[in-house]
Amino acid sequence: MRMSVSETMAACQARGDIRAFAEVLVESATQDSRAAGPGALFCCLPGSRADGHDFAVRAVEQGASAVLAARELPGLSGKAPVLVVEDVQRAMGLLARHWRRRVRPVVAALSGSAGKTTAKEMLASITTVMGPSIKNPGNFNNQLGLPLSMLAAGAEHRTWVLELGISRVGDMEELAGICEPDLAVVHNVGPAHLEGLGDLRGVARAKAALLGFVGESGTALANKDYPELWAEAKKANPRVKAMSTRDPSAENFCTYKGCSANGMGVYSLMLEGSPLEVSLSCQGAHLAENVLAAAAAARALGATGEQIREGLARAEFPKGRFAVRDTGTCVVIDDTYNANPLSMTAAIGAARALCGAGPLALVLGEMGELGKERDQAHEELGRVIAASGCDVVRFKGPSAALVRLGLERSGFAGSFAEVREPSEIAELAAQASSTGGVVLFKGSRSQRMEEFLERFLSDHEEGRR
Repeated sequence: MRMSVSETMAACQARGDIRAFAEVLVESATQDSRAAGPGALFCCLPGSRADGHDFAVRAVEQGASAVLAARELPGLSGKAPVLVVEDVQRAMGLLARHWRRRVRPVVAALSGSAGKTTAKEMLASITTVMGPSIKNPGNFNNQLGLPLSMLAAGAEHRTWVLELGISRVGDMEELAGICEPDLAVVHNVGPAHLEGLGDLRGVARAKAALLGFVGESGTALANKDYPELWAEAKKANPRVKAMSTRDPSAENFCTYKGCSANGMGVYSLMLEGSPLEVSLSCQGAHLAENVLAAAAAARALGATGEQIREGLARAEFPKGRFAVRDTGTCVVIDDTYNANPLSMTAAIGAARALCGAGPLALVLGEMGELGKERDQAHEELGRVIAASGCDVVRFKGPSAALVRLGLERSGFAGSFAEVREPSEIAELAAQASSTGGVVLFKGSRSQRMEEFLERFLSDHEEGRR
């Protein structure tokens, strides 16, 4: 961003005496006083442990150009402009929307219940090949992260690739209203955030709302393989175009072809009648939805086949999202970032495909935010695990008994145990050293499954010495 204090004040619908600072430039926005250097707009947000207003003086001392606050700050009188609003977070959204309207980039917005960050990374890698573009970093995809991501863009960035994450009814309308997408993509839906969205139909309705924010000249894409999503997508935007990994007659289709000799995953695409084969550093049928979403979106943005191919080949993926590591004696999959029934089923299937007929061990954690569907979802997880033919399961979380029940009802013959601490999986490291195979780590953020992964890798390495 780059605008004067007076323009910033008008965009935020703020009040305050800025006469001495009206033409001072604001060139970034942050809610972290440690990052509030020269040219920054410091946004005073309340936190669980601290109130941003208490750090405004420090931010100005570090060079911040202005402060966005929910109350007057007498200590800054004459030192820096204080823009006072009713709701700081809402004002940040207004400011981000103003910046988007001022520089008029092409905005691509993506959402889904599983894999949306991976799809975003793929698309952003392609748009970078096409020209200057930005993406929201990590999971900066909510009412705070989205405005910060948009305000980090410069006027030279002609494409903005933005992931939108929601957990409550109304979230999507708020986020889409901020970013005003030219292209909207919803690549899947599953039982995630049910505490705030109700049921699968509620998830589909909330996600599909994004498609209704695309104007007449824009493009809306949705995956027709999910009946609830496709029904809601057509209501939200009758011009929506179909994506599928099951129906070759869909306007956009993708299938996984297998692993190449150099270890790349190979995918075959049909994008509105144009065939294209692409490769990327990750492999597996579970990624086909993500590849399809990124490629179809890129084609809608005007990418050539070669640009799509190059962008996907050099795409890099965030930590904790099905990162495969060969230790020499076993293969470890780090999918610890988060989990819901859709992503859990996909990860287990992909892990089984990766190890073939070899030994498969699963170290899994509770799937959170499922509301009244929690019991059924975890019992069903037991059935999914049993169907995978895995040998060992270790589960952390209050629904361990339900997972065990699903396993028992499915005739699971392997080893199951509930665990609470990383030290309780020590025997897996020794076992993997001798039997090899694949070990998958996955669970919701609350379960901190990365700690189990780190302990496993440490014990495994120690056992090999």
